[in-house]
Amino acid sequence: MAYESAHARRRGGGLALLAVLLMGTAARAGSPSDASTSEATQAEARRSIPLAKIDAQFRPAVAAVVAEPTIFRRLPTSVVDCRPELFTFLAQNPEVMVEIWRHLGVSQVTLTRLDERTCRISDGAGTTGTIIVVEQTCEEGAQNRIVMLANGSFEGKPFQQPISAQCVLVLTSGSKEETNGRRFVAARMDAFIKLDRMSLALVAKAVHPFVGQTADRNFTDTMLFVSNLSYTAEKRPEAIEQVAIDMQNLDHPRRQGLIKAAYQCAEAGREWEQSRARQASLETASR
Repeated sequence: MAYESAHARRRGGGLALLAVLLMGTAARAGSPSDASTSEATQAEARRSIPLAKIDAQFRPAVAAVVAEPTIFRRLPTSVVDCRPELFTFLAQNPEVMVEIWRHLGVSQVTLTRLDERTCRISDGAGTTGTIIVVEQTCEEGAQNRIVMLANGSFEGKPFQQPISAQCVLVLTSGSKEETNGRRFVAARMDAFIKLDRMSLALVAKAVHPFVGQTADRNFTDTMLFVSNLSYTAEKRPEAIEQVAIDMQNLDHPRRQGLIKAAYQCAEAGREWEQSRARQASLETASR
């Protein structure tokens, strides 16, 4: 039922998909904080983008979008139980998660890698485009920042003509070990969207509440999905391995990367259970 619900929302994503093309995390998701469209949040998000580190060929386009976006939205921050290694792998290889969705029959989204930093996307419901990773910093513990430039278009209701847009998406994440020894990952996404036709600006703003809420739900659903994937890998890494083998649309390095991440989850899960067992034994002995 959770898969069906997420699938139904993604089918109607349209413009929202332009604002949340990537990312996700375990079955015990925390309540997301509120989204924000305020000028103060937008200014903070703009400052967080390291323009100097962005490839010179993409820097002007990124600067133009973030300077005067038609729509800005900081999607809700989600905090979920997830192994940081798996989260970072999926953040860097989003086509893996998209292929898992397709393998399970819960989505028609396609994400085709054109080169190491460029992917082509289609949601099967009117949205098409390309995503370019223009800057990324990924460190241990899912301490990540990934900046993407997306060029996309949407054709469908309620618009009579196709809408084209450029988006700058910034995915930021981190992790923390809680008092019970579990690792939790927190992630958020900032979306700057600039339409190419000023005549559509008012229309976009009129539908922004709907678009924004859909994007929020998609992001939260994706985080929940990755969290479930992490939990499954922890308990049954062989099941994830079989899925990876079956997904022939993925190249060999990414299939192997998913398998490696799954067994890392399993090993971390065993260590956590052993730690809890030792703690319980010590508490019993002290009584």
